[in-house]
Amino acid sequence: MSEEKRTNLYIDRGKGLFVGLCTTDIVYYADTFPEENKKIKVNDYARYIGGPAANAAITYAALGGDATLATCLGNSLESKVMIEELQSYGVKVLNYSMQDMLPNTASILISQNGERTIISGQHAFISEKQYPLEAYDFVLFDCNQQEISLDILKQCSDKTVVLDAGSWKPNIEQFLQRADIVIASEVFANPQGKHVFELKQCQTAYKVMTRGERSVLYEKEEIPVPQVKAVDTLGAGDIFHGAFCFSYFHEKKTVKDSLEFAVKIASESVKYKGPREWIEKMHRL
Repeated sequence: MSEEKRTNLYIDRGKGLFVGLCTTDIVYYADTFPEENKKIKVNDYARYIGGPAANAAITYAALGGDATLATCLGNSLESKVMIEELQSYGVKVLNYSMQDMLPNTASILISQNGERTIISGQHAFISEKQYPLEAYDFVLFDCNQQEISLDILKQCSDKTVVLDAGSWKPNIEQFLQRADIVIASEVFANPQGKHVFELKQCQTAYKVMTRGERSVLYEKEEIPVPQVKAVDTLGAGDIFHGAFCFSYFHEKKTVKDSLEFAVKIASESVKYKGPREWIEKMHRL
């Protein structure tokens, strides 16, 4: 499908539904990782909303887009705090689990050179299965929270589907077959070792590969990534996805222009600690 024809399919679409994981991230900044059976004390730590879909939705909303997050948060006090924080960034929330459970939580240790160790506690108990998709023009899936993700995917026949392909997951083939845009990390590969450009399931989709600080690959082109001093890369890939969606769906730019914009925003985000300070800096300009 030509660039012109595919672009015209999405020309008037801007309301986004971001489906997947939302976590409470407890982040510790330490000089080094602890040795086995040893304790370390840090004075520099923070709590953030995390998860690929949540970070992308926050980015889309912060830039000026209309974002809704579909996820499973439960009905605890912590969940209510998370929903209020998401709403403070302009993100509407569809919480598909009203069970009395703790929200998904991640503990993240970041060393002085930016390396990370992550422990992620995830669960989902679905208590609501009504998915009103009429209001949305595109849907981004991170392929977590699969019970709601697969149900929503079945109803996306008239929606543009963006796939955040961070790693190979169960049922990923169903998402690849339906995706219009696949943004994959360089570690994303099927069990046979084939990467996104080699997969038959998404032959007609736009295909993109992000490679950290190296250039982004798009079809037969490369999008350069500016060399910046990275302080913290937490959430940078998710921010990339949200920024791409904003440029492509909200501003109606081409795929290439939108990838260049996403690179710019993601590169700006890693200059600061945490996944949100770039938003505060942007609003001060």
